[in-house]
Amino acid sequence: MARKVVGKIDKLVTPQPPKSSVYTGPERRKRPTPALSAYSFWRGRRRAVRVAGTREGSFVDIYNPRLALLLLLFFFFTVVDSVSTLVYLEKGGREVNPIAQWMIDQGGDFFILTKGLLSAACILFIMVHKNFKYSRIAIIIGFSFYLALTIYHIILQIMAL
Repeated sequence: MARKVVGKIDKLVTPQPPKSSVYTGPERRKRPTPALSAYSFWRGRRRAVRVAGTREGSFVDIYNPRLALLLLLFFFFTVVDSVSTLVYLEKGGREVNPIAQWMIDQGGDFFILTKGLLSAACILFIMVHKNFKYSRIAIIIGFSFYLALTIYHIILQIMAL
């Protein structure tokens, strides 16, 4: 009888969430968050890893806005590189990358669009795998490379004036 009284008191003392805020959707914690799911694009709630020590190799539903901004800037640098390359070639320069040269031979629009799509696909892959060691290394190396390349193109344009 004492247990029943204590149980009733516990229910009174312990605040219960209102019925409207109780989550009634599917139980998603039975398995790890996948790399891509419907929750990656809407209704996602997992912004960070919940269990300490399991960050490496895990996926999340929602990405950090700072990371998204950094990767958008990374993409912007790749587009600047494409356009600057075409401008440089018009002024008498030459492309030493044979794959890029083939894309340029197909046309300037083809070159910019193809390079942009390939860059976007790689950047999205890196973003989804942000909690993997090699992905973080790729972000640092790729961003640094394209930042330096953008600065190089600006210097070339200034020298050409």
